[in-house]
Amino acid sequence: MQERIQAGAVGHLTLAFAIWLPTVQAGWPQPAPASNQAAPFGEATHDGVSLTPLLGPWIRNEGLSEDPVQKTASLYPGNNYAARLFRRLAEDADDRFDTFLIRVKDGSLAILDGRGSLRWYPLDVGKYHSHPKKIEGRILDLDESPEIETSDSEWRRVETLRRDGDRLVRVAEFRGRTTAGVKFRTVYERPERVFGSNPADIRGPEPLARPVALRIVPPLGRYGELLSGRLELQTLVIDPQIATVDFFIDGQLVGQVKKRPFATHLKLANPPREQRLEVRAWGPVGEFIASDTVVLNRLHRPFSARITKIRPDHSGENAPIRVEAAVSLPRDAVLERIDFYRSDELVSTLDDFAEEAALRATGTAHIGALIADIDANDFVRVNAQLADGREREDAELLQGADYQSEIDVQLTQIQVLVTDRRGNPVSGLAPSDFEVRENGQPRPVEKVHTARDVPLVLGLAIDSSDSVLPIWRELHAIAANFLETILAPEDRAFIVDFDDVVRLLQPLSQEKELLSRALGRLTPWGGTAVNDGLLFSLLQYGREPGRRALVVITDGLDIHSRTRPGQSADYAQRLGLPIYFIELAQSEETYTVHDPFAWGARRVEREASGRLRRISRQTGGRVFPVRLLDDDPPWVERIEQAFDQIEEELRHQQVLTYYSDRPEGTRIEPEIRVTRRGLRLRSAVPLPGID
Repeated sequence: MQERIQAGAVGHLTLAFAIWLPTVQAGWPQPAPASNQAAPFGEATHDGVSLTPLLGPWIRNEGLSEDPVQKTASLYPGNNYAARLFRRLAEDADDRFDTFLIRVKDGSLAILDGRGSLRWYPLDVGKYHSHPKKIEGRILDLDESPEIETSDSEWRRVETLRRDGDRLVRVAEFRGRTTAGVKFRTVYERPERVFGSNPADIRGPEPLARPVALRIVPPLGRYGELLSGRLELQTLVIDPQIATVDFFIDGQLVGQVKKRPFATHLKLANPPREQRLEVRAWGPVGEFIASDTVVLNRLHRPFSARITKIRPDHSGENAPIRVEAAVSLPRDAVLERIDFYRSDELVSTLDDFAEEAALRATGTAHIGALIADIDANDFVRVNAQLADGREREDAELLQGADYQSEIDVQLTQIQVLVTDRRGNPVSGLAPSDFEVRENGQPRPVEKVHTARDVPLVLGLAIDSSDSVLPIWRELHAIAANFLETILAPEDRAFIVDFDDVVRLLQPLSQEKELLSRALGRLTPWGGTAVNDGLLFSLLQYGREPGRRALVVITDGLDIHSRTRPGQSADYAQRLGLPIYFIELAQSEETYTVHDPFAWGARRVEREASGRLRRISRQTGGRVFPVRLLDDDPPWVERIEQAFDQIEEELRHQQVLTYYSDRPEGTRIEPEIRVTRRGLRLRSAVPLPGID
């Protein structure tokens, strides 16, 4: 079976990983922006007493806390009624006490535990509030050491929660009717301290990255195409205070927009050239808020050497031939020397390129040499070397007087994923297993590289909304393990954090320690801006060379995005980035999100599921559904299995190269197919220049 696919719209492989989860959010006061380091979880006071240090997410510090199950088993090792009862209560407490969130709403202090159970306490000190099932709660003190008490008369349980410096301490006591009972202590800290690389660091956790306010969404042409003429320029605007956006080209103001979606049409230079776009955002009274810049038509070439012309230098039977080569240089690379060979004999070396002005302007050097005493069975070879030691070469066989005329070629690189009939990824393919055509004309495949030959750019875009907190301990472990196993020494990764704002926690880096520390700084809190987080993550790839993918854990819901739903999907399709979704679901069609802080419930339509599948199909990715309510196997195990499958596909991706005769700066639309029977081409992604 032969499969055919158009390779212009299905992107490169930089890997990104996003976590989006269900949000129980409506009705909660919105947190202050993360740039407010003094009160990252909002501010609240009561009768002149600040409640701000209590607010936000808290997670159990295992090293400082007693283990309820272990302590209870040691005190009551038998199998009598009291022992069984206390062990059951301890197991319940162990799960329920792992995390909690604190907010202030309608004159009450509200606490949501790891089971999703809500309790609220009147801010009037000493006043009881009755909860269901014979549970009462009150605030004992709100001054220097706030203290909260909860009593459960049915199970003879008393809990107290008090602040102790930068920590919270919870003491739970189960009192027996005829026995002494059991009491255990749980210590809570902010999530970034618990998961940080050095929680005991006296400097405390590193401050959160500033939230993103504004980004340019750069226009995308077809592969290899330079942009010119009139085009639309879109923006990603997240800060709700932005009222006006100014647009500049090469420092000149060319437009001003005062309403969403803050997009405009610009006219670029024709013929195309490198140009700098800038946007500046202003608030409602003219205060500066943010700016962003991008450079269009900046060529990123791979390092390559190609013989472009072989011709007699003059007429005559034994005339020498002139061999010309085009050497393409990556940005900032330095060409050290070019050697010309007749068969295996070195005949000419060029190492002075000071006068190659065109080399700096275009990134390509056209260099030639004369070769004499040519035999019909000889071949010519060109070897180019950079100052950093990299080398590239090309060779052509001479067949009598059949010399080649000048050709204008550019190396094209396509990332491909091939599967068998069962959908399993296949590697180890050869150039003869592929067919490439441009405008109906065949192009020979030069080489097929394995994934080990092409570095990976990995992105982690993690939804840090409130709903992540109860399962954040497991998700943190999965994400950290995925980073550790997927990244080879030459690979790079970045980490994006988003809730109702978006932050770049860690720019591209090869340092696993930096990436791990960035994960530790992530704090679950706030709403959910799915489209904003997805679009911002896609913008991180830019023209970075390497394999690409985006891995997303999500239920697809979106509450706080400022961009329109289709904007991120449109950009993903145009960028061609393969996107993998791990979709967390509670039911097939709809489900009810119980929002305790809204004192009610609301139904949420599962339209997002279809959108995720459309995006994955359009970009050559996949969707892995995971139902959180299914226990066989546990959801953690199923997410790990999904990551294993994604990693398997990434390790089987290959990159084929061929030379296109399209002039530089014009679009390239290759048609790729697999010629080996029983195989299917699932995605074909044109890549930026990879050395």
